[in-house]
Formats: sequence, C-alpha cells, structure tokens
Amino acid sequence: MPLELPKVEKRRPWGGKRPGAGRKLAPGKRPSVPHRARPTHHRSHPVLVTLRAARPLVSLRSQSVLRMLIELLHEQQKRRGASFRVPHFSIQRDHLHLIVEADDGELTSGIRSFLIRFARKLNRLFGRKKGKVWGDRYHRRDLASPTETRNALIYVLNNDAKHGLRKASTSGPANIDIFSSGPLFDGWCVPTTRITYAVPWPDMRPRTWFLREGWRRKGGGPVDPRKTPGPRSL
Repeated sequence: MPLELPKVEKRRPWGGKRPGAGRKLAPGKRPSVPHRARPTHHRSHPVLVTLRAARPLVSLRSQSVLRMLIELLHEQQKRRGASFRVPHFSIQRDHLHLIVEADDGELTSGIRSFLIRFARKLNRLFGRKKGKVWGDRYHRRDLASPTETRNALIYVLNNDAKHGLRKASTSGPANIDIFSSGPLFDGWCVPTTRITYAVPWPDMRPRTWFLREGWRRKGGGPVDPRKTPGPRSL
C-alpha cells in the first residue's frame, strides 16, 4: 500500500498586494489620481492639467466664472510674469482643462497658486465663506512631442463637444466653445464664429516651441473645430 503524505496547507504570504483589497469606489465615482511622485518637468514641454471640482457644486460653465478666470489669469501674469502661463483652457460643468507653460521648478508652485486663488474667488462668487472646491489632486500630462501637443489642443478646445455641450453648425462658420480659449486660437482649419468679450484678455501667447508652432509644423497641421475628442485621443 503506497504511503500517503500529509497535505500541507498553502499559507498566504505576508505583505504585497492582495487581489480585491482596497477601498471600493461608490457607483459612478471616478478613481482618484494616484499619490505618486510627480515627474520632473522640463520648461520646453507644455503640460495638460485637469482640475476636478468637488460635488455638489453648480456648473462652472457661466459667464461669471469665465470673467473670474480671466481676472485670475491677469493676476497670475502680474505675479509670475512668464515663469508660469496658461495659454489655453476650457471650462466644463465640473472640471477645468488647462494647458500651461512653466519655467524649470515653477510648475508645481504655479498650479498650487492657481488652485488656491481660483477656490477663494469661486467661494466668494458663490457667496460662501469657505467650502471645498476641488474634489481630487490635479491630473498632469507633460506634452513631449508636437503630436501630443496638437492632440491636447483638440482635447481642450473641443472638450465641450465630447460632453455634448455644443451644437454642430450645419452651415456657415463652425461653432467654438465660448467657455474656452478657442476664440483666441489662430490654428483652426476652417472659419469659425466670431466672439467678442467685454472683458479684456491677458497676453496668452505661448512661449514654448511645441505650443507656438511645433504642433502645426510637425504635429499634423491646423485643428478642425468640428472634431470631437475620443476617449483615447491623448
């Protein structure tokens, strides 16, 4: 009769990642931005920044929020000069998209200053003494090529179309998002609707080669305002 060896229980090793562990997301809630060390930024690379508002906040897409943002950009320009700039942006219902430029070592402090000042101004605008404005850490993507930069321009300037907030123009000039820097953008491939703002805009001309001309010369040419960004357009 063969000798049967006793079965040895397989013990779970200590440490390491366990499947299914961690806090579960509530239904409909986005995953948080991971708390990892940010990569070193190079001044020649523009950066796409996404800022998500806390819930419940009223929609940010209003003329009063747009005027407040333009005022903030004026203040940032006076305080920081060319060391931190926001050449392009778009305001969506519950988040902002920015394309920023910064000198070496100025990116983090510039974004932090923007976050704090925007939150204070928004609370003042909504008549709140205090209150949480941002729901998560900001998301950052460094644009290290002309093609990435062009894709980011499409993503930011046409982001309202992605969320179904813009009616497509069937004839005449193409519509553009009035709650973005689209009216200042000179890289559209077709005529667009002319928009006049009562509030003067700051000087938002880009300084980096990627954002100034590289995206147009080496990234694919002028941008179509009728193009809807896809979920994997970046």
